[in-house]
Parts: sequence; structure tokens; C-alpha cells
Amino acid sequence: MGIVQSEKNSGLESTKSPYLVEYSSNVATALNFAIQKNLSTSCRIEQFLIQDYLKKKKPIPIWIVNAACKLNNNDLKIPLTYQNLWFCLHNSILTRQQPSGRRFRTKVSFANCYINSNQKITFLLEEVRKKLKISQRRFSELCGYKKGAFHIVNTKHPIAVILKACQILKIEPWKFLEKCELSGKTSSAGKIIIPEDKKDIEIYTLLIWLRTEGHLELGSTHIEINQKNDTTSLDKLKELFIKKFMLKNAPAKLHTGQRGEDRLIISSAPLRQLLCLKYNLPIGYKNGSLQKMHLDGLSELEYKKIMPAFIQTEGCLSYHYSRNKKKKLPIFEFIVKDGNLAEDCLMCLNKLGYEPKFYIKQNIFKVGLYDSKKVINLIKQTEDYFWNKKKITYLKEKCTNGIGL
Repeated sequence: MGIVQSEKNSGLESTKSPYLVEYSSNVATALNFAIQKNLSTSCRIEQFLIQDYLKKKKPIPIWIVNAACKLNNNDLKIPLTYQNLWFCLHNSILTRQQPSGRRFRTKVSFANCYINSNQKITFLLEEVRKKLKISQRRFSELCGYKKGAFHIVNTKHPIAVILKACQILKIEPWKFLEKCELSGKTSSAGKIIIPEDKKDIEIYTLLIWLRTEGHLELGSTHIEINQKNDTTSLDKLKELFIKKFMLKNAPAKLHTGQRGEDRLIISSAPLRQLLCLKYNLPIGYKNGSLQKMHLDGLSELEYKKIMPAFIQTEGCLSYHYSRNKKKKLPIFEFIVKDGNLAEDCLMCLNKLGYEPKFYIKQNIFKVGLYDSKKVINLIKQTEDYFWNKKKITYLKEKCTNGIGL
């Protein structure tokens, strides 16, 4: 089809994303930087796709822009605007067409959020200038700002500036930014405190819900999670977001969707930006774009606490008949359109001592546990950590005599 690309070789997660990027000067600049580093050869991209875009003839698949940004990220002298996909796409138009033919066209909003300055940050920025032996004006350009637009003595700094400085000095940015306040440029609404950079079961739970039932809006500051007939879980999620990120003054409300579903909508540019930059959540349509969460190194109890997030979202507790068709026996299935998401669920089950089946068919990924005794044991291990037990209640009602549930 004109695109020859190896996901294994590129290390990209966005190759299956349906988004096309309309022409923008930021994207064109990022591509031109990457062309100098043999973008076509290193990522096996047909050159005419890039040339048609640069000549404003055709839009370009988003994964090619991502490939260019990742390639640019190897060069410290390239501004961060052209090294990070979403900063690069700010104010660009993305289009997506559904199988039904319906077409979406959305302008991306990903303006910088800001970190309050302190002595540690001022020292960091001074060290960058000393290392590179450049003026403040040149450093401003390196961070993607026009001449004189950024000053080290400012009381707030764009997060892109901090990320660029950490890149240059080879410092882990999210460790450096622990407990710093992140806010919008002009509004205190929705400001957050960046959590400690460590394994956190409650944050993992939030991320599983976002990866299964939620999304980050492309053109607004909204973070949304949907559930059917489950305001209990949405209330718990709301409380957890406020607790873990010390979310302040942000609209966080439950709504009813057009199809009757319950919706939690949080409006916070800082939270949305952190979820994207630190926790690798893509913005907009996410199937095929998720990275693995790498849920390794946890205790058995922690896996028990995480597992209900998989079961309550895309998990299905159902039943099948015994061989003599006299009994209804419980089964568990987790069915999604993203392979990495399915493998996260598979890993948790493995860590709890189960050996579930794993199926792939027509881009649908299924993790299944069909031994009724093991399903019963799984429920008993995790039941205390469910927010809403309607799926367990359903299984107890359907299965013959409750089958010991």
C-alpha cells in the first residue's frame, strides 16, 4: 500500500493509529530534521509519503511523525518541540475515518503547562547553559521558543523547558520533578502536584481504567471515563484522581451520555499533560497505540488489588455449560483491541499463578480463563478489592447453585 514499516524495528506503538496529520509548519520542520538523519531508511518509510506532505499535497500518517520525533530525540541540539509527538502536533489538525465512513477532524490542543520555579530548577537551567556554553536567547530557541520569550529568572517555567534541560544533563525528569506543582499558564483551576516517581498500585489502577474505559480528549483538557450503570466506580475514580495528584479546583463531574452511559469528566490541562508525558497515555483514539505498563516486581497482594480493574472494565464474568449440560460453570474473559493491554492483563493473571489462554483473531485480543475452579478462586482472591460487585453478583445468580461463589 505504499508503506513498508516494521513495528519491531521502529519501536513505535502508533503504527496502527488511524490518524492522519494535515499540513502544519511544526510537523514539516520535525520531518526535515529527521530527513537529515535518514528517516526513510531507518524507519523504512516510502519517501513519496513524506514529500507529498511537505509539498502540501496529502496528509501523513501520525506514526511517521512519531518516528521523526523519536529520531530527532537523539540530537540534543534539536528543540524539544520537534522531539515530542504531542508538543509537535499542538494546533495541528488530525483526521480519522471510522469504518462506517464517518470522518472526524480535530485540532490538537497541547499547550505547555507550567512548573513553579525554585532554586533547584534555576540551578538546573544555569547548568545547561554552562554545559552547552550558550546564551539565554539560544537556550530559549532550543526549548522551542522565540528569541527572548523565555528567561531563567521567570517565576514559572514551561514543562518543555524542564524536560529539555533534563535531557541535556541526562537527569530523570519525573524524579527531578517529584512534588512540584504543575499548572496551566493563566488559570489555577486543575493544577496538580506531580507524584513520586515510584510503583504505585492506586495509580496503576487509574491507568488501567483510563486505558480500557477512558480517553484523553484531542482538542480540549478533558479526561473522560465511561461505565454503564456504575456511578460507584466513577465516584471512586474521582476520589482517587484528587488524592493521588492533589487535584485542585478542577471540574470533575458525573454526567449521563447520549446512550445512557455514566461518564466521569475531569477538566485539567496539567493532569491531561502529565498522563500523556509521564504515563504514556496517547491522546484521542488509543487502540493500537498503548505501551505495556510493565507490571513486574509487585507483590501477590498488589496483583490481587490491580486485577479487579481489568475485570470491572473490559473483563467479562460469564458461564458455559458442563459436558453433560447439567451445570452452568463460570468463565472469565478479557477482550480488547489492543495487544499490549491484553498482555498486561495476562501478566497479572500469570503472577497470581494462573495460566490463561491467549487468542488473537482479526485484531481482537482475548485473555481467557475457562477452568471453573480457577475462576472461582480468582474471584475469591480479588473480591474484597472490587468497587462494584455487579459482575460477581450476576455470576452467582447464573451459575448452578452459585458453584461455591
